Amino acid sequence: MNLEKLFQMQKKLDARILAEHPVKENEDRLSKKILALHVELGELANEWQQFKYWKANNEPRTKKLIDCPDCNGKGVISFHNINVHMECDRCNYTGKINKNPMLEEYIDSLHFILSIGNDIDYRPVKPKVIKTSTIIDQFHELFYLVTDLRFCINDGEAMIRKYLDIFEHFLGLGEMLGFTWEDITVAYLDKNKVNHQRQESGY
Repeated sequence: MNLEKLFQMQKKLDARILAEHPVKENEDRLSKKILALHVELGELANEWQQFKYWKANNEPRTKKLIDCPDCNGKGVISFHNINVHMECDRCNYTGKINKNPMLEEYIDSLHFILSIGNDIDYRPVKPKVIKTSTIIDQFHELFYLVTDLRFCINDGEAMIRKYLDIFEHFLGLGEMLGFTWEDITVAYLDKNKVNHQRQESGY
């Protein structure tokens, strides 16, 4: 688990976002990140969807076909400057790849967790993995902890404790949802790249 690499990558992305979208006068950027984390956790729960007792099919959404980002859905990669085309290995020349919507939302949440950690100058070195008895309880605990973090903003010591608690419960949630650290790392690297591209395109 190479956390420091992810924290550093997030720091670079945040610096780029800050350059494109400077903090406005009286803006509480940290408070906005905490709210964004709430939203992303909600979107993760929505993809997990097993709390939706009113649905006949409430199985977690883990597969979705999308256009391959390497070849833009064409199955081949073109190098126009030298007039060369080669088959795309990533999608096996089909132009489509499988994405895991639930993992994507987990990674979006991770981006904000890392960003908040950078903002408060804290990086868990060897975090524990904390799990409650059910995934429902794990979500409830995380929502509670993230809300509590908002009310610790002016108390650095309490904020560090609460942040670590969030981080460790978040890792626990990842395991409960079936994600390996390799899954998480690969998906984070992919999404981080997409987020940089979004800044280039004026997202």
